[in-house]
Amino acid sequence: MNEKMSDEFKSKLEAYEHGHLEGRELAEFEEELEKLEQFQEHLEGDNLEYQIPISGEKQKKILRKSKWKARLQTAMVAVGIFIIVMIVSTIFTAVYYSWGNPDRSEVLANVMDHTIAVTDPYGGFGNTSTNAKPFFRAEMTRDLNKIVGKEHTTVGELKVNFLFSLMSFPEWNYMGKVSQNQPAFIYPGYGDREMSEWDKLEKLPEGTVVSAYLSFNELVETTEVFNRFGEKDLNIVWLAVDTGVEGKDDWDHGVVFDPIGFSEYPIWHDDDMILDSREETKGFLFGKIISEGHSSPSYTIGDDEVLHTQFLKTLKFLGKHEKLAEKLYGGQDLNLHERIEFLEKNGINHYGIVVTGPTKEILKLKEENLISSMVVDEVDLWNW
Repeated sequence: MNEKMSDEFKSKLEAYEHGHLEGRELAEFEEELEKLEQFQEHLEGDNLEYQIPISGEKQKKILRKSKWKARLQTAMVAVGIFIIVMIVSTIFTAVYYSWGNPDRSEVLANVMDHTIAVTDPYGGFGNTSTNAKPFFRAEMTRDLNKIVGKEHTTVGELKVNFLFSLMSFPEWNYMGKVSQNQPAFIYPGYGDREMSEWDKLEKLPEGTVVSAYLSFNELVETTEVFNRFGEKDLNIVWLAVDTGVEGKDDWDHGVVFDPIGFSEYPIWHDDDMILDSREETKGFLFGKIISEGHSSPSYTIGDDEVLHTQFLKTLKFLGKHEKLAEKLYGGQDLNLHERIEFLEKNGINHYGIVVTGPTKEILKLKEENLISSMVVDEVDLWNW
């Protein structure tokens, strides 16, 4: 039916619906309508004839296939969103922990390193490594070491997780050779030489080395410690510092289980390091790769001025992050402000030290009148 006939048919149909057709014209149009209805029925009959009936089982199969296709599409979308979120989160996490100078990861690592250095006699040996994770998390780990004789031994690992800058509870995992008892110092005025373990040293063979806690019967200046013990055939590992809180409670009978102090080497900070070399190379696109070499300042063993300066600097640094440091300190209050104030007013003095060396050389210290008690920490085969 061409366009002209189509328009003519529409006009007649409209006239038929309004009752405007009459006579022969009406009869011819009704005859035409009947032919069209028969043609339509014929077409519909052909369609029904060629339809293929679908069984119920096949219908279920098609339905299941459609459901799994929908589920797969949903899963793919979810995986895609998760991957995008992971990528974006990883980028923002890296930016968060690398922000600042020094950056956040360095600051948190320094909190761990410096806290252990001033609270653990062997804490100066080792550094913290950082592993940034998605969703603003970071995992920091640090080897726990001991020194017996000339040998440094890894005895465990400290693991700490961070969410942003919030620290989780530290995980202290020990392995291998660790003292079953917890060595401690005895504050001056409480010590009793009968409590010492000199008899244990006497029973050890000559081909051994030990580390030991020595407690003094009076407070001693740093210079005096090095004058008395620095020339002997042993190493001073750590010096316990009187910070004004030790030995003040009668209930502990002067036993100091959680000392604070420093090693025979200074606790250096990032801003102490000396720049030795700097090299810039072209990086990706317009970026630069900067390589720098640093070294620590010169130091002579026993220089109490340097040791004291770096020790107080470390306590003041930890004072800015005291809550984090206290978690590493076993959840106890550090009261760093009060300790620093006491040290600046009264100076730095010692009530004990940790030493290591040949067993028989340590045994000779039994004749030192300054020593009120001695506790053996670790014993090892000769490595001196």
